[in-house]
Amino acid sequence: MLTFVQDKEIEKKLGIKTELITVVSVNPDKLNMTVNKLKGLIVIQGGDEEVNRLAVENRKVDILLSPEKNDKKDSLFFRRSGLNQVFCKLANKNDVAIGFSFSSVLNSEGKERAKIIGRMRQNYRLCKKYKVKMIFSSFAKDKYELRSEDCLKTFEKILNS
Repeated sequence: MLTFVQDKEIEKKLGIKTELITVVSVNPDKLNMTVNKLKGLIVIQGGDEEVNRLAVENRKVDILLSPEKNDKKDSLFFRRSGLNQVFCKLANKNDVAIGFSFSSVLNSEGKERAKIIGRMRQNYRLCKKYKVKMIFSSFAKDKYELRSEDCLKTFEKILNS
């Protein structure tokens, strides 16, 4: 399923015509074929390990959003955060940024929120170590989830601690 969103405010601020294209859930076999047909800013919703790998391997992908979203249970010795050193090296080489969504933290509670923040912290450390570009945004689904720039900077500091 593809979701196409065109944001006029982003176009005005950047001074260029862009299309924000989010590939919500695509069969991993068809991901590369789908991405190669698209133009504009391409954001892939991460989660599945195979989708994460294909997204960081493709030079046309701009942002891999929330690679930590998966249903796998964390091991006793490591978190299943969706990224590892191999994926980070590929993301750095192919200029793919990793997106951290404040909306996913905001819409979770209790142990689930703690698990998401823990996985995000691990991904933040990996991205910092392997010099992968990072994007912190609200990625809001409605106007009540929007957050200020100061709030998102604080979110980054929390992940850095």
